[in-house]
Amino acid sequence: MTKQEQPGLGAPAHQRILIVDDNEDAADSLGMLLEAAESDVRIGYSGREALRLFHEFDPAFVLLDIGMPDVDGYEVARTIRSRYPERHPVLIAFTGWGQEADRIRARVAGFDHHLVKPTDLRTLKAILGMTAGVSLSPADRGA
Repeated sequence: MTKQEQPGLGAPAHQRILIVDDNEDAADSLGMLLEAAESDVRIGYSGREALRLFHEFDPAFVLLDIGMPDVDGYEVARTIRSRYPERHPVLIAFTGWGQEADRIRARVAGFDHHLVKPTDLRTLKAILGMTAGVSLSPADRGA
């Protein structure tokens, strides 16, 4: 089987992706899928760890749980957008919260996408592929 025929997520290779979720099993599983697709992945399990890893790793994509006990994902997103205005990662809310009010709150906090768990991997693949190599500026997000 060639590399292109291998099963898996199929995200474009060598993307820098930060996954943050206080559910360690979920974060680790998603990380393994993305690594199998040859993405460069870092995993964190808290909001504080997300901010530290973001600073060190400079990812192109951040898959971020919202409901974390220390610093929630909304605050992490706001902090990333305000502390690093020169960086333009694609922020993806990856959460169990799916009401319209949650989606609006995520958009206001600076998220580019809002995915409700469990997410179909084809949807995530489409987002990663759709935005591969594209840095969304605040103007592109309507900010």
